[in-house]
Amino acid sequence: MLKYVRSFLPIALLALVGGAGIYAWKTHSLASGADSNPPVRHSQSAPGNPGHSRLAAICDSGQPWQVRIDLFRKNLQGKCGEPEIRYLYQLLAQPPPKGELPENWYIIANDLMDQLCLRDPDPQRFSSKMLGLLHDPHQPLVLRDYAVQHLATWINPRSPRAARTTGDPGPKIVATVLQSLVEAVTDSTLEQSTIPGTTLMMLVNISRTPGSLVDCGAAITTLKPWLAKAIQDDSTLSTPTRVSAVQAAGVLAPREFRPALRRIAYQENGQSSLRLPAIAALGQSGDADDLAKLQQIAGTHPELAYAARDAQRTLTARCEH
Repeated sequence: MLKYVRSFLPIALLALVGGAGIYAWKTHSLASGADSNPPVRHSQSAPGNPGHSRLAAICDSGQPWQVRIDLFRKNLQGKCGEPEIRYLYQLLAQPPPKGELPENWYIIANDLMDQLCLRDPDPQRFSSKMLGLLHDPHQPLVLRDYAVQHLATWINPRSPRAARTTGDPGPKIVATVLQSLVEAVTDSTLEQSTIPGTTLMMLVNISRTPGSLVDCGAAITTLKPWLAKAIQDDSTLSTPTRVSAVQAAGVLAPREFRPALRRIAYQENGQSSLRLPAIAALGQSGDADDLAKLQQIAGTHPELAYAARDAQRTLTARCEH
């Protein structure tokens, strides 16, 4: 749309629900928004350019992007100085170099964000720059999606993907990031993009991280009205975003949304992509009354059978305890 914990969903379901958002982490080629960027030129390699000696080659569109990333990482094996960190942020703020395919630049930009997360010692600057990227309507949606993923992973130090040399962001920065993630989900101008779904999945990842130090309580409370509308049958959201909303409802507020999850899970003419995460959620938050219905689904709907049986096993174990 981006390195991710025990889940109650089977691997195939996670791949389905993560959808377009998580896929964008490394390979998404969406180019919408790129043409709306202001025509800013990349700095040329010249004396005084802080990236002249080691980093400016990343902008050489005459070389394959794989070669440039390999060289870029090799050159950054040593210490990254302050001028070079500023240069990397400058690259992220600009459109692709002349002659660069947008989809190739997105992959490179994702690597730039990785390196900044590893090397910028200033958590305030890193969060401000990534949030600026997220909120900038002139930036391609792919890069804004990447910013969500990097920010959400960065504030969650116990995430399997977490890797940083920046200082501890602290509760104030974490709260600011979480507030911005909620805004990204609920922003009506983004509702047809991958960003809401990606953001929801990142919040789910945080909540599932064992021993997570990130308190998402306020963010979840703010999101509940939006989630309630998103999972309704008359929702105007795209199907991938609704799928993410169903899964998020089942993880972030399972008991509160249990009636709605049951309605979706047991709706005979409902979309299988929506029923799957609802069925799985009932395995975690349902009660003994759901066991018979889950067994019925497992026996009559082949496309839902695996999820229904898994939910039935999970729910049975929970009821026994």
